[in-house]
Amino acid sequence: MKGNPLLRFAVVLFVLAAVLWPVCRLTLHKNPTLTSGPLTNSTVTSASPTTDNSSESSASNSALGSAKRPTLRATLLLHAAPSPQHCLISQSGKNLLTEKDQISPGEYRTAVEITKGDDLLISADWGDEEPHALRLEVLVHGYQAPLEKSFWGQKTVEDTLPIPESFLP
Repeated sequence: MKGNPLLRFAVVLFVLAAVLWPVCRLTLHKNPTLTSGPLTNSTVTSASPTTDNSSESSASNSALGSAKRPTLRATLLLHAAPSPQHCLISQSGKNLLTEKDQISPGEYRTAVEITKGDDLLISADWGDEEPHALRLEVLVHGYQAPLEKSFWGQKTVEDTLPIPESFLP
């Protein structure tokens, strides 16, 4: 690029400024339920009485905000080949399915309440480096088609399954 160095510098600054706004919105956008950390019954009830009122009110507001979100009654089915040593499906810091919910080798099932608009976090690990597969099915009660996703990994699998906000009325 030939031309005046000051003009080139001005063009580069203009391009960087144009890109700065969308990048800042994507990277610095804070979700109040994620920034306050996972809330469980033990963390809300074990708050010490000496904490200031602002932290108590923010914790209760975020707990109320997540309580207002619509929930769905669903059954989680996890199929794994071979069976993992440890598996966990959680949503908003709440464990929904663990290896304790095993119904047969490589199959896990539990009935839970899931929140619309929040992702299900899936993690599993095995003791060897062989290829492994997981398939998660979310069967929503009263709805024919399940949400399902397959996961592939070697020693560990960590991924998400989004539950759309617009899923069912």
